[in-house]
Amino acid sequence: MRNLRAVAWLVLGVAVLGFAQARTCLYYFWGEGCPHCARVEGHLRALEQRYVWLDIRRFEVYHDRTNLQRLNELFERYGVPPGEQGIPAAFIGERYLVGDTPLLQHLESLVLTQQGATCPTLTAAAAQAPPALGFPFLLTLLGAALVDSINPCAIAVILLLFGGLMIFEDAEDRRRVLRTGLAFTGGLFLAYLLFGLGLFSALRLTSAALWFKTAVGVLAILIGLANLKDYFWYGGAGFVMEIPRRWRPALFGLIRRATSPPMAFVTGLAVTLFELPCTGGPYLFVLGLMAERATQLQALPYLLLYNLVFVAPLVLLTLGVYWGRIGVEATGEWRERNIRRLHGVAGVILVGLGLVVVMGWV
Repeated sequence: MRNLRAVAWLVLGVAVLGFAQARTCLYYFWGEGCPHCARVEGHLRALEQRYVWLDIRRFEVYHDRTNLQRLNELFERYGVPPGEQGIPAAFIGERYLVGDTPLLQHLESLVLTQQGATCPTLTAAAAQAPPALGFPFLLTLLGAALVDSINPCAIAVILLLFGGLMIFEDAEDRRRVLRTGLAFTGGLFLAYLLFGLGLFSALRLTSAALWFKTAVGVLAILIGLANLKDYFWYGGAGFVMEIPRRWRPALFGLIRRATSPPMAFVTGLAVTLFELPCTGGPYLFVLGLMAERATQLQALPYLLLYNLVFVAPLVLLTLGVYWGRIGVEATGEWRERNIRRLHGVAGVILVGLGLVVVMGWV
């Protein structure tokens, strides 16, 4: 009985000493679904059990924009180089660690050398929620998507695809055109959506999102002016806002092999690499605006809407060819006749959107 009582007093004494010791605060930033963060979580729990005075405060950044702002503020305050910024990240006292390997190897020793460290203070601005994506942003997104949808690049590519399929000896040939055209458009849609999600996540995980809004406004104006140049002076200054000419032979060879729906879908995925130089500007513009104020979950519906608008003309063109309402050769000739006007419309819209952003109206 005395032994049990002695053990109980010993345990109680250790606990009291542990809690009496100054608490050590550690800020830990992670993302839901991040595999590197998952590796670190078990290590953190072991440290919490081993050192009862360790106070780990966790901040999830993928779905909480306020936490992301806090992370970016600490990156700036601790002088973390842009190339080293990311998650998982830990801040304790005057030190920080970024990445799963540094955290697993050095966090425990850092905790022991930084005992008694208080929690880093955060400014009021970092704790405030970002402005919501409202109706002005929705109009801006639709305008940018419209510019992308009438881009001569995308229209030219699908016309080239149809050019290799125009046999039309029977109804089955038309059905093959329909299946192949929709499969190609589906591949293009998926590739653009995945590219957008990836770039959006990258922007949100760096401090770039905090200044990118103004930058994309300026970028939109520059791309708009380049398109206006092609309206007044097509091909002037040695370039056009289209797929680079030196890439076109490889692109044409790739598309000519897309004679079945599976191949057309894969081609749609691959063609994205060729189209981005001339279609990516408006997309980058929208991504920059969203990265400044939205979480990944909030951004997904807007990205889906943007890409649906982007591929809508390709879907309509496919259906028109299938129903016999649109001729590929006639559409190609229309494109060539109006290519300067398409650049002009895109230029006016992009310059207008850029000015709206730079002036702070959205």
